[in-house]
Amino acid sequence: MSEEDRAHWERAYAKRPLEPASAPAPFLVENASLLAPGRTLDVASGSGRNSMFLASRGHRVVAADISGEALRALRRQAAAVDAVQVDLDRPCFARGGFDNVVCINFLDRRLFDEMLSWLAPGGVLLLDTFSIEQRTIGHPRNPAFLLGHGELLERMRGQRVLRHREGVVEDESGKSFRAGIVVKLAKLTSPSAPA
Repeated sequence: MSEEDRAHWERAYAKRPLEPASAPAPFLVENASLLAPGRTLDVASGSGRNSMFLASRGHRVVAADISGEALRALRRQAAAVDAVQVDLDRPCFARGGFDNVVCINFLDRRLFDEMLSWLAPGGVLLLDTFSIEQRTIGHPRNPAFLLGHGELLERMRGQRVLRHREGVVEDESGKSFRAGIVVKLAKLTSPSAPA
């Protein structure tokens, strides 16, 4: 992430008053039972609304974000969450280190394979963000940050799809166009031994 992007997010979070965390993402709440017990990475966690929800459900959560301001706010509200400042242009997570990876409202197509690699065999990836129609009604409008039709299914080919939805969503925050998926990492099979 560029220094300009990092500075933008630092300013954005510095302006926000410290308030109790907002409600977790509805797609996460609806599909939390599909997550594996254990260690969960919240990618681009912001100030931690989803991290705190996951921790309350017994997950050992690592919240990762570029903004130190956001992570300081999270630490003040949820000491049990391990908050780490990470530039996702240079991720530093070990292969197979997490039982789950959760990514809400963040899209960097370069990270799809990375996120899958951070999962232990049989781990679960939950991803939910805006789709291309969102640009017709509001933020974000840049196609780089919007999923195309069927893109999640295509990118997750080879994984076991537990849940998928794509289209208009209406919840307490209003109307948006979104795509979400929950996949279970296909277990690696070892080649059979010679006879």
